[in-house]
Amino acid sequence: MSVWLGTCKIDITPSPPVMLAGYSSRNGVFEGVHHPIYAKALFLRQQDEETGTARNRLLVAGDLIWWSTEQTEKLRQELAVRWGMRAEDILLNASHSHSGPQTSTLMPSLGAADDSYLQELEHKLLAGMELAEANLEPVTIQRGSGVCDLGIHRRKLVDGKIVIAPNEQGAKDSEVTVIRFVNAAGEAKAWIVHYTCHPTTTNANFVSSEYCGLAMEQLEREVNNGAISLFFQGCCGDVRPPLYRDGKFYSGTDTDVQQLGARLYESVRNVLNGQMHELQPCSPTGTHVKLPLAFSSVPTTSELTGYSQSAGPIIRDWAKLLLDHPKLVRPAAELDLVRMDIADGLSLLAMNAEMVVEYGLFIKDLSDKRTLPVAYSNGMIGYVSTARQLREGGYESVDSYPIFGLCSPFTEATEPAIRQTLAELVDI
Repeated sequence: MSVWLGTCKIDITPSPPVMLAGYSSRNGVFEGVHHPIYAKALFLRQQDEETGTARNRLLVAGDLIWWSTEQTEKLRQELAVRWGMRAEDILLNASHSHSGPQTSTLMPSLGAADDSYLQELEHKLLAGMELAEANLEPVTIQRGSGVCDLGIHRRKLVDGKIVIAPNEQGAKDSEVTVIRFVNAAGEAKAWIVHYTCHPTTTNANFVSSEYCGLAMEQLEREVNNGAISLFFQGCCGDVRPPLYRDGKFYSGTDTDVQQLGARLYESVRNVLNGQMHELQPCSPTGTHVKLPLAFSSVPTTSELTGYSQSAGPIIRDWAKLLLDHPKLVRPAAELDLVRMDIADGLSLLAMNAEMVVEYGLFIKDLSDKRTLPVAYSNGMIGYVSTARQLREGGYESVDSYPIFGLCSPFTEATEPAIRQTLAELVDI
């Protein structure tokens, strides 16, 4: 078994200006570009020399808030036609930067999507795939890990209510994992950096690849041989950067973005300067599962009509969205999960949701860190919280559902179903 890798780096910075996604407080299109944004792709071909069979895989990291569910399905169909890829061969991950364009037409309250930009994004990605296939070469795979203490838990009980506030005792994942792909000349061709922290350093109305994008750019500059670095986001639904004073978070500036990016880069460099373990090729296996997550209630048409006429702005807009898109009125949303085996002892488990960190830690613990949780991948349904968080309330578990066009919060029974499915996928 051998592994071949092709790469491409695509500038996806919008031109002309469009609305950015992530903060409802922003008004109008972006004012400028602090840092260009990119989509970086790995075209992975795992080949069995004895049988002559080969399997193509695609791994993409985008400086975006997410890849929309609608766009993911279109790309899956196109990639199946062009390269024979199945859903389990495709991983479209977004860093979850809140300083890039909206990619979903079904979440207008977080920033309206621009159709022209979405078409351009799809065209650029497919063209980039052709470039990546053209520079395929054999590689070996190495892995190392270290620590980066950027994130802090953001759910806290204050006066009997869960609020978004720094919680130093809350769960987080400080591990940074680095995967290095090395060509026959002994040079790095690409890296994957996996870490877990919301890229919400600043709410300024400027395009930015955020702290994670700047760290990747610095890594590429330091090596300077054309290698590319992909940032893969973990389950950071309730973890964010530690910008706070007097017990409250504040929005930072581009200076803070640069400082946090430098801290992540230093952690990555420490990993690369330490012991990297070579991984052996594996059979190119993968699994794709869709798990229904039940809503606690489903509104009727008459209820939605009433809300659309008399409720507050958030619920009013939510009701209008569901009335305009009846397919959103359903008993459950589907959690789309893809397990992709990259090497012996290294698998990626992608999820189309804002998974809270507790699920990421569960996946790592269950697999003895052989499986990396990759949230914000292959679409977006919204926050997926634990049963305890659903009971507690708060933004992630209860208050956010209208923003994502969900019928209501999920039921507490979703947690055991999720954990069982994750366990089955890890144990394959």
